Amino acid sequence: MPSRPLRLPNVAGTRHSPPAIWAAMARQGQWKSWALVLAFALCALEALVALRLAERPPDVVLVAPDGQSSYLNQSLAGEALVRFLAEQRQRPSDVTVFHFTRDFISHFFALDSAHADASLAEALTMMAPGFRARVAREAEESKLLEGIRASHTRAEVAFEAVDILERTEGAFHVRAVLLRRTERLGDGVFLSAERLHVDLYASVVPRSPAHPDGLVVGQVTSRAEPVETGEAPTPPTQERPARAR
Repeated sequence: MPSRPLRLPNVAGTRHSPPAIWAAMARQGQWKSWALVLAFALCALEALVALRLAERPPDVVLVAPDGQSSYLNQSLAGEALVRFLAEQRQRPSDVTVFHFTRDFISHFFALDSAHADASLAEALTMMAPGFRARVAREAEESKLLEGIRASHTRAEVAFEAVDILERTEGAFHVRAVLLRRTERLGDGVFLSAERLHVDLYASVVPRSPAHPDGLVVGQVTSRAEPVETGEAPTPPTQERPARAR
C-alpha cells in the first residue's frame, strides 16, 4: 500500500483560511490603529492643558492686618505686581522667616533633660547638610546629650526680639535676643538665667515635606550674658547644669 505524504494542520491559517476571517482581522487592525491615534491625541491635549495652567499668573490675595483676605482681580493688580508675586512665589516671607527662626532656636537652645534627644534631632533636620554633620559630630564628641540628661534640668526661652538684619536672593541673616531660664526638673527650683544674643544665617531651599518653610540653617553664633532675676540664686555647692552651645 503506497504511503501518503504527511500533511500538517494549517495552524496559522495562511493559505486556506476563509476570506471572512481575513476581513475580520483587517477590521480589527484598523480599530487598533485608530485607538492608538486617539490615545496619542488625548496625551497631547493633556500636555497642552498642563502647559497652559503652568503659564497662568498667580492669584492675588490681599491680607489685612486682622487676617481677613480679599481677592484682587488680575486686571486691577497690575502687570508689575503680578510679575513681582510670580518671582516671590517660592521665596519665604518675613512671617515665615520669623516662625522658622523661633522654632529652630526653641529646639536648639532650650534643651532639657526630658526632651533633649527629640529637640536636638528636630533642630538637626532644620540645618544644611554640612552644618548638620558638624553639629552632630561635636555633640557626640562632647557627650552633650548625656550631660543634659544627667543634669536633671529644664530650660525655657522667652524671645525679646527677632529682627532680619540682611537678606539676599538666597539667604537671610536674622538676629534674636532671648532670655533662657534654667530650673531643676523635679521641684522647679531656679538655677540660672541668661540673655542670649543669637545670629542665625539661613539659606533658601526648595519647599518640600522635609523643609516646608523653604529654609535651612547654615550657621549659628551666640553670646550669653548673666541676668539678675531677683529669684533665689543657685547654691554655691550645687553643680551647674550642662548647657547647649
